[in-house]
Amino acid sequence: MQQEVMRPMATGIKTHTDRPQAQEIIDRVREMRSWLREHQPVAEQQRRIPEESIGRLDAAGVFGLTTPKRFGGADFTTRELHDIYRELGAGCGATAWMVWAAAGGNLWSFSFPEDVVAPVYESHWVGNRTFAVGGTSRRMSGTARQVDGGWMIKGAWPFATGSVHASHGFLSVFYDETDDTKVGMALVPKASLVAGHDWDPMGMAATGSQTISTDGELFVPDERFSTPERLASRVAELTGQGLGPRRGGLARSLVTGTGTALGMADHAMELFLGTVGKRSIPYSPYTRQADAPITHLTAGRAHSQIRAAGLVADAAVTELDRCELEGREPSDREVVQFHTDVAYVWDACSSAVETLFRASGASAIVKRQPLQLIARNCRAGSLHAAHGIDTWLENIGRALCGIESGWHR
Repeated sequence: MQQEVMRPMATGIKTHTDRPQAQEIIDRVREMRSWLREHQPVAEQQRRIPEESIGRLDAAGVFGLTTPKRFGGADFTTRELHDIYRELGAGCGATAWMVWAAAGGNLWSFSFPEDVVAPVYESHWVGNRTFAVGGTSRRMSGTARQVDGGWMIKGAWPFATGSVHASHGFLSVFYDETDDTKVGMALVPKASLVAGHDWDPMGMAATGSQTISTDGELFVPDERFSTPERLASRVAELTGQGLGPRRGGLARSLVTGTGTALGMADHAMELFLGTVGKRSIPYSPYTRQADAPITHLTAGRAHSQIRAAGLVADAAVTELDRCELEGREPSDREVVQFHTDVAYVWDACSSAVETLFRASGASAIVKRQPLQLIARNCRAGSLHAAHGIDTWLENIGRALCGIESGWHR
């Protein structure tokens, strides 16, 4: 079992008053692209992002995306984040997913006292400081019971993306046996938890999304326990002071994450076009795949799918940045559309990558060929619960027909 240790902070991390510009991050990630691509198979074998890659990403300032701005993190627009994830996805989809997932949980930092949460983000640590997991169902969360001075929590939290590299976790817990609205969030040092090392999927294996659990019950003091109501109240208070997070919540996080899908699709297209002039199509008259009409149809179909997905993502990004400029949260109807857009982008990208993979012949199934890994990673990402294309097509269809969706934020 790997021992997690506090590691010296990389010199590339910027201070609160000296944040990098988004283009700087994009340029640094682009310089790392060859490294990330070369180490994709290693990352999959290790079922986590290799430690050296974490160090390089940290030095490039990438983990500033996962740090709240009041603790020196980046405060990028939706478009800037989306473009960074797309660049990361073009290097390694699993790396982009891990960075994106780790960033998403930091909204919860607003719901805890500053003297509690500040040391988490100001510690000397290389990589993402926190991860967040659970909340959508009891199966994905733990339980809690109140005691003097705090709470006793217990449970197992599967798919804890980013937990391998983090020092603390935001863990959801249900604190009423019968009421599913009674859910809280506990801020817990990862050293107090048991790492399952049980993540072995067909795709996105390198994200290290292991199960995290308690060893029996674990005491969490009151100041490290919060609720969605407290989060909403604190966010509103800080937003009124100009210190709140950017608007959009979960929908914004998911929209930025479409950059990961598009980056993988970009890489797949690059690989496909890079080989069509070198290989033949066996049992056919074509000594060059590039000369076959079916190749032209394949490339055109995949290109159009990726382009359409990119335009849908672009529209969602534009609308979210407009909400920010107008100083308002998206409406419920807009949120349903954003979720649907996200599901569409992931489905279209994974379909395009699969099309390119199937047209690449039997040699593409060899694990040293990166296209098969991209296909598996992109398909795995499209199967995430928040990306379910059928669910969101039904939800937007119900909204269009004026029928209550039955889904709430």
